Amino acid sequence: MLFAVSDIFYDLETEELLDPNAPDHSAAVRALHFTLGASSCECHGEQIHYSPAALAEHLLQHDRIIGFNILRFDNVVLANSGERTARASYDSATGKSTYVKPLPDSPDDLRRLLNKKSFDLLTDIEAQVGHHVSLAALAEGSLGKEKIGSAPQAVVWHRLARTLSDRWPFALADVNDNEGAQRVAELGAWFQHRLEQYCLGDALLAKKLYEFGSENRRVAFIDFEGEHKVVKVLWR
Repeated sequence: MLFAVSDIFYDLETEELLDPNAPDHSAAVRALHFTLGASSCECHGEQIHYSPAALAEHLLQHDRIIGFNILRFDNVVLANSGERTARASYDSATGKSTYVKPLPDSPDDLRRLLNKKSFDLLTDIEAQVGHHVSLAALAEGSLGKEKIGSAPQAVVWHRLARTLSDRWPFALADVNDNEGAQRVAELGAWFQHRLEQYCLGDALLAKKLYEFGSENRRVAFIDFEGEHKVVKVLWR
């Protein structure tokens, strides 16, 4: 096995696109809103997560969190989601129930917890080549695979899924177009499924890229000029 049982790979999507020209990149990432996440691990298999708090708790149950650009993006979005859950804990000795929050309220504290366990494939590759390399370029160069979508498409899919599922079925039903309401709801579900598969696909690409780098001690990518570049890595 190339990764420990407690390794987990993940990716998440947001409601908005990140503005690459934002004067404060970190603030721009913190302002993004979580839509859903996907994870893959040996102990739980592949999962889709609709709650940022539940995703963060799930990730922190593992010894190592692995992903692509998670230190500067995914972990930041997750830590700044604002959602926190509380659980009742019953003490049989005192007969009292207390509520415990598994996650810290502070975004900075949660981000530190996530980062402490994180291994970011992009950060490691950037340290070798000195510039950003996309997951799409690495997937093509190392695995001969293509991403099944893009960030702009994911944002549009989310908006369509939400609008088609939450608004138009009721509007059509109000005017006695039940067939139209059903078709619109089905289309919204289709876009939602497409978004989920895209997110999970990126998490699995990160996993396969990690496996490839661990086995071969190198990864490859296609640069802007179409040339095949090789980067040595030491991933375990």
